[in-house]
Amino acid sequence: MRSLAVFAPGLVVAFLVGAAACSGSDSSPADSGDAAADTGAGTSPRDAAQDTSEIEDAGADTATEKLTVADEKEPNGGQPASAVNAMVLPGTMNGKIDPANDSDIFSIQLAPGDFWDWTLTPTGADLAPHMLAFDTAGGLNPKVAGFSGAGTPAKLQHFVLRTGTFVIAVRDARNVGAAGGKGGPTYGYALTGKRATPSPVAVTLPATKTGKLASVGSVDFYSFGGTNGKGWDVAIHAEKKAMPSTLNSRLTIWDLTGKKPIGTNDDLPSSTDSKLGSADPVPSSSTFLAIVENEGDDGSDLSYEIEFTLR
Repeated sequence: MRSLAVFAPGLVVAFLVGAAACSGSDSSPADSGDAAADTGAGTSPRDAAQDTSEIEDAGADTATEKLTVADEKEPNGGQPASAVNAMVLPGTMNGKIDPANDSDIFSIQLAPGDFWDWTLTPTGADLAPHMLAFDTAGGLNPKVAGFSGAGTPAKLQHFVLRTGTFVIAVRDARNVGAAGGKGGPTYGYALTGKRATPSPVAVTLPATKTGKLASVGSVDFYSFGGTNGKGWDVAIHAEKKAMPSTLNSRLTIWDLTGKKPIGTNDDLPSSTDSKLGSADPVPSSSTFLAIVENEGDDGSDLSYEIEFTLR
């Protein structure tokens, strides 16, 4: 993983130059014997109790929600730590990447189970938009990135796994990884965050499905229920499928009934593919979501196979 930020308590101090789409999690490689072992740093019963959002609620009344529109106020690049603008959601923040190599950082209030749909729209042809949403404390919540070419809107979807202190950062994609010198008065943007509702593909185990993420910042969802007293495994094949793709996958299992994460995995020991599973069955009264994301920076082929098996 490549770090893009250094943190003071709860606030961003500064961006470090990194790769174009670092969106990895802090979880360990998957143990196919027990998904619960892959829940990342800091998960506790207290955290699970805070997961009070219903996934259905996250998308409630999205058609009638009004956007709060605001303009960025400098300084807001995270240096000093207090130089961060608060953004009200759902809403739009208008700003500029100015001067060259500028970064704009906005604090946002998110809750576990929230699903947010972000669009970063350039106001002209100069800005190549790049946005990164993350929990400043790290841990289970992954960094998620979306980016696009100059003058083209960038998309990002963000499913929140646990309580945290979140920010979303805006830059020119050509300044990520090096001081590219991009920025100025014509590098304007509108950053919009709206609630979204997941539309999972229902799966009965065992099954294998094929999928393709719509963009580098997109999320796919699959749902499955009781496993008839059997353990289960979910595996993503992209690098290792018959026709390899460029997807660098991350897999998360979310307990929709219990409103908490079960586990997350972004790399197997010898592959960028992902796998989670458990010897414990899924109760007939529960529904789990398998959440498929990308943490790479090559969006040329984001196809994959997702395999659901019983033990």
